[in-house]
Amino acid sequence: MSRNAIGALLACCAMSVPNVHAADFVCQPDVRPAHYTRQEQRLVDRFWRETLTYLEQYLQALETPTGRCLDSAEATIQTFDAVTGTRQARCIMRYRDIELLAKHLRAIIAEPDKAKACFDPQKDYDAFQLYTPSRAVQRLSPVSRWLDRPLLTDYYRRLDGEIGEAGLELNEHFVAVTARTDTRVHFSRDVSIKGLPTLWSSVGWIPFYAENPDAGSDRFRGGYLYAEVMGPWGNLRIKAIDGETVGAEIGMTVQLFDTSYPYHYHHPQEIYMTLTRPQCIDQNQYMVMHWDSEAFDHQRRDDGWTVAIDGSGGRWRNWFANQDPEHEWLTYFERNAIHAFHAREGCNQTIENSGLVKVWARSTAQDNEQSTRLCQSPQGGSLMHPGEAAVCELRDWAP
Repeated sequence: MSRNAIGALLACCAMSVPNVHAADFVCQPDVRPAHYTRQEQRLVDRFWRETLTYLEQYLQALETPTGRCLDSAEATIQTFDAVTGTRQARCIMRYRDIELLAKHLRAIIAEPDKAKACFDPQKDYDAFQLYTPSRAVQRLSPVSRWLDRPLLTDYYRRLDGEIGEAGLELNEHFVAVTARTDTRVHFSRDVSIKGLPTLWSSVGWIPFYAENPDAGSDRFRGGYLYAEVMGPWGNLRIKAIDGETVGAEIGMTVQLFDTSYPYHYHHPQEIYMTLTRPQCIDQNQYMVMHWDSEAFDHQRRDDGWTVAIDGSGGRWRNWFANQDPEHEWLTYFERNAIHAFHAREGCNQTIENSGLVKVWARSTAQDNEQSTRLCQSPQGGSLMHPGEAAVCELRDWAP
């Protein structure tokens, strides 16, 4: 083919391709213009690049077919269906909220410079305190050293008893715990602390339950952390894209071994991707069941439902499933689904390589009530183990 013919063909094809729509990004009101030195801007750019990689990989994992799904990943939506006695799964992109989440992530990836205007390293964030786990984590990146967040090791040294002990146990070994991950099956890039050290060391970590007396055992309260990369309280704070509310809230969680995250629920839908490879098959367990499951007792109230759960007599074991980065790796919690995480002791583990690390997300972060609600013991007080009876006071949510 001659050069002129090739040129004509390319011109013809170019004319047939529609113009790419330029998206309109609106940042959250608290994203303020910042002025950086040249060196500081290089650090912000480095943080942004790893954030963008994390979001790209998250979208890829959602959209890559797994299980019986031909157009997306297959997610567990119930670990135990009381009618069938089996696991229940669904193609995750069939949910409208996930379709919108993916659409907005595509817009960010297509126009990263526009999205970057809503990126805040949160160096001087004043809504609430953000932390870095330890000095060893801070040393992973010059970005983390520049941000110079307070250290969680210092925070937990000031707490008495098992909460402080567990917090130190997790944060002093944070690098080893979060490095016991395997992302090869569902990600083309390593999204863990090994592959994105600047992101994991620079994002703001929160000791979510340390000061909540109703949040289960003291060991769990000290041994649980979460961080938000994108969302209303994260580094990338986008309010709307093309007039559509951005519900994507994406981050990560870390839970210390020999802890139970008690039964809980919330209005926004939630998605987890497991990164930790367990040392034995049942080391890391979780459950999710619809709040109206026939396995539970229900009592209607004026403003919602009282749901009674009884996992005694070993019933809870039927509800929980083993999770790992290859098979039971993706879960989707529908609104008010009751769920829990149980990271048991044993398996010849040591603190240097024991914990439960997940990519965490919500899809409707600006919709309805966001608070996580913990189920309680019928006798009052917090739950310590999934085999205990629990009462969950669900409130109606507005459509």
